[in-house]
Amino acid sequence: MYFSSKKDIWSRLFYYGFLVFIVCIYRFGSEPFGLQFIPYNSIFGYILTGVLLGGITWIWFRTGYFVEDGKLTIRFGPIKRYINSRDIIKISNERSLITAPALSVDRLSILYGDYKVISISPKNKEEFIHLLTSENAEIKYIGGVCEKRI
Repeated sequence: MYFSSKKDIWSRLFYYGFLVFIVCIYRFGSEPFGLQFIPYNSIFGYILTGVLLGGITWIWFRTGYFVEDGKLTIRFGPIKRYINSRDIIKISNERSLITAPALSVDRLSILYGDYKVISISPKNKEEFIHLLTSENAEIKYIGGVCEKRI
């Protein structure tokens, strides 16, 4: 089952702010900034801008999580990571700005393997946790203050 990433106001501000910044550079040039950040009047500038916009858009629309066949697949744009559900030890709530394959500050922190941690932000957390715990009943979910098994 596929779960798309939750997108909060901060990620929307970053994404759309970046798009507006690029449009302003091409519309007004770099003179208002005092520097030429992007060589926008050259072939290299167009290619660089296209790659940056393509990468940001790829991450924006293709960040999500698949849970199927005992495996969690995390997709963050062009990057994929696979985690076996039997390796997951604990899931807990987290609010963080640290870089992760998540487009929201409201995240789930997943402890798996030998003390490896990854943060993700599925839109429907309850269904996501229920699906993972149905595949591995040993997963502990720590929601808030008290610890409970789902």
